[in-house]
Amino acid sequence: MKRRRIVILGTNVAGYTAAIELSKLVAGSHDVIVVANTHSFLFLPSLAGFPFGGCDEEDIMFDVRSDYARHSIRFVEADITHLDLDAQKIFTRTTDPIAYDYVLITTGALADGDYIPGFREHAHTLLGITAAMRTRDAWQPFLSSSGPVVVCVAQESACYGAAYEFLFNVRRNLMKHGLSGVVPLTFVTAEPAPAHFGIGGFHNTEKMCRWMLEHYQINASFSVSIRAVEPGAVVLGTGEHLRSRFTMIMPRYVGVDAVRNTDGLAGDLGLIDVDSRYRHPHHHNVYAAGAAVNIRPLASTPVPCGVSKTGYLSERMAHVAALNIRADIEGLSPIDHSHDDLIAMCRMDNGSLDFAGYDAGMSHPLWYDFSMPGPESQWALSTLWKYFPVKEKSVAA
Repeated sequence: MKRRRIVILGTNVAGYTAAIELSKLVAGSHDVIVVANTHSFLFLPSLAGFPFGGCDEEDIMFDVRSDYARHSIRFVEADITHLDLDAQKIFTRTTDPIAYDYVLITTGALADGDYIPGFREHAHTLLGITAAMRTRDAWQPFLSSSGPVVVCVAQESACYGAAYEFLFNVRRNLMKHGLSGVVPLTFVTAEPAPAHFGIGGFHNTEKMCRWMLEHYQINASFSVSIRAVEPGAVVLGTGEHLRSRFTMIMPRYVGVDAVRNTDGLAGDLGLIDVDSRYRHPHHHNVYAAGAAVNIRPLASTPVPCGVSKTGYLSERMAHVAALNIRADIEGLSPIDHSHDDLIAMCRMDNGSLDFAGYDAGMSHPLWYDFSMPGPESQWALSTLWKYFPVKEKSVAA
């Protein structure tokens, strides 16, 4: 059998999972290469608590290079500029073009900083370690001056859990500093109901979230878009101005530059359409997984909502893509497993209450959920933040 070259772009949850999986599946018969602009794995779900000192960088990041070397995976650290899908080559700023037989794109996505005027200048976000560090650096000075806080899930966003976690951790942090009831806290979301998450909701979670918003006296507005962010205010689609001294917004995703710069790879927002095998619809040796994938909403909402993308889903997408790459190489039966059929698992830290849920699939009602109140939830959360990177490394062992 001809030796094939499989190149994975990106090295976070989906990329790292796929690389280790493929190195085991092809067992030295084919080449596995990872190309990424960083050698650090980042546990993204931890970023909602990061600004409040719940964890440090070393708790939620690790160097992937030794794991890759141990599995005979070649690692190339370089900025990818674009792909040539016909020539089957990847171009970077610092290396010669890298040829591939199969490519799996797990580059994640970026915050769209341009579709809401004033977002870059006057708001904070959590999408990426750099953004989370800036939010952390701004939060501590805010505590000494205080003022209204506005937390938003913007129209077309696909990141809901982080916004809810940030909101309730703000509430907890304000209480810790004696500012509870002094600082007005407002939550604005494009969702038609609490914990809708772009997939229709989570069993009892809507009721639980609504109760928490009322219990903690958090002003909440649903089915609301954001028109602009101004110094000291958030302007809603209704024209209403919300006073704000500290604004955190989870905006919509767009694809990374390398994806958007590649002809015929992605749609207008730079997110990649895939079939049930996680292949590109027109280039069947091109696969994608994780936040780079375009997932269409199951139903329309009054204000457009994206579909929630969690780390667990990214991991499962990568697993299916890896199996199908191996199947295509070896002539095995492929696996058809669309994102609608993937099991949805999530946990959400609500400051002093932890929630976990299990779903039969993204398009089905939640089967099971539970909540954990009190200090035990914070212990469980901090343990998870530190456990997940260790778990990922143990998979690579």
